[in-house]
Amino acid sequence: MLKDHENSLYLVYKGEPRAVIVRQNGAIGKEAIDELRSRIRKATGADLPVVDAEELERLDVPESHIRLLVGPGPMTEAAGIRAVDLKQEAYRVAVRDNRLVLTGASHAAILYAVSYLLDASIGVRYLWPGELGTYVPRRDTLELPDMDVTRQPEAEQRRLRAIEKGPEIERWLGVHLMGSRSQFAFGHAFTAWYDKYGKAHPEYFAQPPAGQQQVLSERVKLDLSKEAVDDVIIREWQAAGSPDNWNVSPNDGSGFCISADCLAMDEPAGQSIDAIWKAEGQLTARYVKFWNRLLGKMRVLNPNVTLSTYAYSSYKEPPPNGLKLKDGMVIGFVHTFQAYEQWQGWHDTGAKLFLRPNWWHSGAIAPNLMLHATGNYFKFAQQHGMIGFDFDSIMGYWGTQGLNYYLIARLSARPELSVDDVIAEYASAFGKAAPVIRDYIGYWERFSEETAYNVSAGNGVTMDPNGRFETVVRQYDLPGSPLNSGWYTLPYLYTDSVLGEAYAILDRADQAVAGDRDDAAEEVKQRIAFLREGLHHLELTREVIRYGYEKTRPDGATREQFIAKSEELDRYRKEISARHVISYDALLSSEQRRNIPTILSRTTGWDQTNPGAGGPSGAELDEQFRGL
Repeated sequence: MLKDHENSLYLVYKGEPRAVIVRQNGAIGKEAIDELRSRIRKATGADLPVVDAEELERLDVPESHIRLLVGPGPMTEAAGIRAVDLKQEAYRVAVRDNRLVLTGASHAAILYAVSYLLDASIGVRYLWPGELGTYVPRRDTLELPDMDVTRQPEAEQRRLRAIEKGPEIERWLGVHLMGSRSQFAFGHAFTAWYDKYGKAHPEYFAQPPAGQQQVLSERVKLDLSKEAVDDVIIREWQAAGSPDNWNVSPNDGSGFCISADCLAMDEPAGQSIDAIWKAEGQLTARYVKFWNRLLGKMRVLNPNVTLSTYAYSSYKEPPPNGLKLKDGMVIGFVHTFQAYEQWQGWHDTGAKLFLRPNWWHSGAIAPNLMLHATGNYFKFAQQHGMIGFDFDSIMGYWGTQGLNYYLIARLSARPELSVDDVIAEYASAFGKAAPVIRDYIGYWERFSEETAYNVSAGNGVTMDPNGRFETVVRQYDLPGSPLNSGWYTLPYLYTDSVLGEAYAILDRADQAVAGDRDDAAEEVKQRIAFLREGLHHLELTREVIRYGYEKTRPDGATREQFIAKSEELDRYRKEISARHVISYDALLSSEQRRNIPTILSRTTGWDQTNPGAGGPSGAELDEQFRGL
């Protein structure tokens, strides 16, 4: 039997429980209950009992104890709150006498409600996946909040693609309110078409210029001038039941149509055929004309149909010369975080807009933290018609780039926050070392701004031709593609001197908490070590690539030295992956797709008498990522 108390305004009072968590519908809300209980326990030391609704009377729980009603059920409805009255993805946090209701119409929404309570009442911060990344301020007393909030995540779709899955990563995404209520589908829509129709109908597809070979089959583009292409799209749409949304986004990579009829659709006219084929042209006009033509035909059959597509690559700029989109277009905008006018241009066409950036591919594993640039652009998009976002991707470099992921997650869940607010939240998890961690973050943000990696938007978009990145790419003939260039520039950008300054700041952070011995201080020390491990991983990877790429290989380097360094790196990666400093499998997969020379089979030139003289040029490496 639980002991009664005089005061009923507390969930926990001086470490003693004064509330019970009520489970009303079996497994419904189990994840939310686990999260709520564990965070209150970590904050206060009190372990709130979890009881089934029908057991309350038998257990003789005192009336003075708060009932935490998690999820829908008879007790929640008795409090006048029904999940069926909530909009899709909406959640409710409300106090009714001695009951605190946390509910929503789905498992995800119930977790959103718990996340909101923990954020607003305790200040729980989910910096990165796992216990170490979850900051829970300590206190011995937790008051019952005066709260009645009904909220729905602002964006229809909130997606931060996590390359590596797992329960801790899924929980991190859930408590940051990632999810979707959107009907709009995106993705490169015609990847199977060439294999499916290419032999019987080669006229449907873009043909290479003389002397060029066709691109990979999943990247072959359509000949948009052929209305027979419209007929096939409509036939496939009808076979799917003529749904209210249909994805028509072009395939990735290069290989755009250079037929006379396609060229006649372009504005401006007279562009270089070679540039068009290589995804370096301005092709928005032809695509807008194609989408409008297709939408007009499909709306005869279903007046409610919308078409979704990316604005990307050669068609990422807004329509020229006053060209307008017909009503019903949904645009996934893939551009840089400097593209304010371009976002506004698409917004002015009347299209529904999704933000679909590739920003986190830049910089490889390094601490590329363009925080104010990306955060302020995200807030601009929120305030100018953004109905959803889809970031490609959380690469899993939590020890160096985790603040990028946290920033966007927090600005999505709490749009009222500023970029500086979120940085302050992150730093606060480091206790007395918080001011020093702010210095550390500032150091890398300034370095990132001066480096100015280019950004992938279907091709590499230069951010600053005089930045460190573009300078070393030109000087040493390195690849410039954002998808692979970050690795090859590591030996040039992240020198011992640059890393040494960062290590020195972390040394100061260690000193700030050196004399503290309580549990919270030990956790801070582990978080500082987490950041340090991210830097050490960068350092080890830099050296493996220095030896692995012929053009940067030191004189006299041997195959055996490379193998030893590669094996040391792999052992370290496995060790730190368990703590989420990196995502091991995701990182290996990324390096494999980009052919990064971190293992012997992806290196060349060991038998040459003059190591370092050969190796593929930057342009040759870039061609691998054009789909040619």
